[in-house]
Amino acid sequence: MKNFNFSRKYLGIAYTCFFALMLAGCGGDGENALLEPTTIEIEDPLRHYYPIIQGQKQNIVVKITNTGDEPLKIFNVLPSCGCTLAKFPKNAIAPDNYGLIEMEYNSTKNIGYVGIYTTIIANTKIKSHTIFFDLYVVPDALYTKDYEELYQIEMEKEKGLGIQKMVDGETNQRGYIVDSTGVRKFK
Repeated sequence: MKNFNFSRKYLGIAYTCFFALMLAGCGGDGENALLEPTTIEIEDPLRHYYPIIQGQKQNIVVKITNTGDEPLKIFNVLPSCGCTLAKFPKNAIAPDNYGLIEMEYNSTKNIGYVGIYTTIIANTKIKSHTIFFDLYVVPDALYTKDYEELYQIEMEKEKGLGIQKMVDGETNQRGYIVDSTGVRKFK
């Protein structure tokens, strides 16, 4: 009976230590807690680009300067849209040096006005910073849909019910002839 109480006592201590370590690992800022905070300067964080034709890509390069006294570590760069890919420096940026964030916007799936917010997470006093760019995506004026594309659009709109109308025209526009026996449709 004495061994059972002894084991139970140490088992309780082991569980307490395990949960304390788990809670300590969950709290805080993870990697950010190990680095001293610094300050950054983002060159032109608000940008407006010229219109591009749908399907083209827009390359965006943003200069990030470490204006503090500690190394700058960028942990992540998160664009607000899946149409934008971002590459950023994986190594720390020394004080008074700069790094480049390279983004590529793909306009294939968009048309009209597009605005993209990009969040930078780093070891700064303010944990996240925002870059914003916008542009207009315009359709190609020289591109004309062929019959197959028009057919597919019509099929999607009316699930195949409008094809007869598209081929033959409206019912009041079909050709009829009148004779003494009545009205007969052309075949």
